Amino acid sequence: MRTFNRYLRYELLRSMLLAGVTLVGLFSLITLVDELDEIGQGNYGVVDVFYFTALTVPGEAFNLLPLIILLGCIITLGMLAASQQLVAIRALGASVWLILRSVVVNVLAVTGIMLLLAEWVIPELEDHAYTLRAVRQSEQSSLTGDQGFWARNGLQFINIKEFRFGRIPTDINIYDFSEQDGLVRYVHAESALVKDDSTEWQLQDVWTKQIGPGASDVQQQASLLWPSFLSNEQIGALTLPPESLSLSNLFQYVGELRQRGEAADAYAMALWHQLAIPFSAVLMALIAVPVAVNTTRSQGAAKRIFQAGSIGLLYYLLNTALGYVGLLISANPILIKFGLVVLLAMVAWPLLRQLR
Repeated sequence: MRTFNRYLRYELLRSMLLAGVTLVGLFSLITLVDELDEIGQGNYGVVDVFYFTALTVPGEAFNLLPLIILLGCIITLGMLAASQQLVAIRALGASVWLILRSVVVNVLAVTGIMLLLAEWVIPELEDHAYTLRAVRQSEQSSLTGDQGFWARNGLQFINIKEFRFGRIPTDINIYDFSEQDGLVRYVHAESALVKDDSTEWQLQDVWTKQIGPGASDVQQQASLLWPSFLSNEQIGALTLPPESLSLSNLFQYVGELRQRGEAADAYAMALWHQLAIPFSAVLMALIAVPVAVNTTRSQGAAKRIFQAGSIGLLYYLLNTALGYVGLLISANPILIKFGLVVLLAMVAWPLLRQLR
């Protein structure tokens, strides 16, 4: 059985890779076409479009993980069933439940790796992608090494080192110049609260230094209103979409928004969407095994792949549509996202009972 497990692992990984390249390639092509419309804004060019799309590929793979798992399992087990290898393995004493367990163990390993990437790698890549796009599209901003985002309005400059949770500006430096005296004021803030419907930023933990003849000492303030010259479009281009944040950042940010009494629906929906992905991936494997094993040889691989593709496509469309509807009607994100998980479980259960 060890030899079979190694062989099954190799075939599963190969099939998942094939399914992943196909699905992610298709969806990345859609992203690429959308980004081509942005060419010409500022210095945003063709090379930037391809670079942006490449950086978002791992995130696309994580979102499509349930479909990749489903197709990968169907392709592998369908091939083994069609070539009678499953029959031979079962004749040697391996039950169908042993095969199911081996498939699930491998799926859990792949899902665990993808969860680690979604927590530590994917957010960094997407942060770099969206920041680069915003910088290239803005003629008044630039990015230099680790110095963060820079923008100017006349003789006023702002430097934002980082966007915490992909949205909250942190480590902010504001420089005011005059034509006669050069730098006349320097403001540093630890962070800022930015509301979508306001042009004023509420700077937090601020200290201000006036520079020049008769300048006073440094003044410290808990908060300070600053009339921002950055447009909502610029801020929107710099901030990450909710689904690009890691699970830990989403959890913390949802808590902060609710503590301040602000709307957190989009981020809560993204949080529960990511939490539902590993459960959906495992359930897809539980659906794939009986579909492949119980299908007769005469039906062929094409029909098995079509059946799996239909289930996966229906899941993806429902998941996307219900997410938008849930945001429109302010529905509970747990019910929306894990309702689909329950639906998948209801599909998997009768199929598993037919295993023999």
